[in-house]
Amino acid sequence: MPVDPSALRPLRLRFVRRAHAPRQQTASLRFVRRTHAPIIAFNAIIAIIAFIAVVVALASPAHAQSSPPGPPNLELAALAPPPGDDARKAIPLGPLGQVFEPAPSGGWVRDQAITIADPISLVGRAGGDVVALADGVVYRLAPNGWTSIRLMQKGKAMISTGPRAVAALGRQLYTIDRAAAGAPATKLTFAPSAVLSIGAGKSIVIAIERGLFRVDGTKLTALKRVPRRVERLVSDRWALVDNAALDLASGRSVPWPRGVTIVTAASGPKDSLVAVGSSRGVLELITVVGTKLVRDPLPAEITGTAVGVALDSSGHAVIALRDGRVCVRERGAWTVVSVREVLPPPHPGTPPAMSP
Repeated sequence: MPVDPSALRPLRLRFVRRAHAPRQQTASLRFVRRTHAPIIAFNAIIAIIAFIAVVVALASPAHAQSSPPGPPNLELAALAPPPGDDARKAIPLGPLGQVFEPAPSGGWVRDQAITIADPISLVGRAGGDVVALADGVVYRLAPNGWTSIRLMQKGKAMISTGPRAVAALGRQLYTIDRAAAGAPATKLTFAPSAVLSIGAGKSIVIAIERGLFRVDGTKLTALKRVPRRVERLVSDRWALVDNAALDLASGRSVPWPRGVTIVTAASGPKDSLVAVGSSRGVLELITVVGTKLVRDPLPAEITGTAVGVALDSSGHAVIALRDGRVCVRERGAWTVVSVREVLPPPHPGTPPAMSP
């Protein structure tokens, strides 16, 4: 059917205007987009770098197996020598004589609630038993705890360190090998003046005001070619002097490496001296045989304050750290373990040993 063009009405289109944000708000949005884009990109780069660092750290070989420091109450103060030629049998001791013995499963465990009332200052062995000096009193470690070895009614004693401990009180020297087994201490000899330090091994060396003397039974012989004053007698063969180790047999000094501070020292196998040095926080094991000095730096991640060291003829080494960790060298590799406590429930009993 034909349509009359005049009957058609023009269509009226209605345009609906969309609501727009004010010009100021639009500008703000553009500013946010432009300023946040670089920040987002920078954060993405940081995340990628952190991821790469983690991957590299995980892929890097570890130089030593370590463990975190033990709890604050498991602090160590000394390392008692082993009963034989196995440094791994050395016994770490706490400040009040807390005993951490080698465990069959590995590491060192305290399973007896035994202590001494006073802080220990020196430790050694006598007659196979561990002995310790605390506030001038000599104690031996019995199966049921610490017991004092009475030397005299008055005065403060001292002992030598190492596997053959000898005691002195004033001018009087004592052998305590039998006393460690329960017998009275045996008087050895009198020194010309008060004994200041003792070094024991195959023989006995004492330091008095006049110098160093070797003890042979009741006879004292002055050592020649050695200084009158030493910082400490480590054994009958070695002493510590200013920045050096002194060989008492030859009178020769072996200088310590430059910048190294000796923290602790002990007698080693075959008339050697073993020490732990520290330089800028890095620990190292130092062994001196004759005039030869051998250095073995510990891995950089092992830090702390050494309080004792032991070395055997097989090359095993043990270093006790104050924070409750023990470093062990086996087959040239160092591992670190923390001492542990597995104490029985408390029960009424004898209080800690007290100074008489």
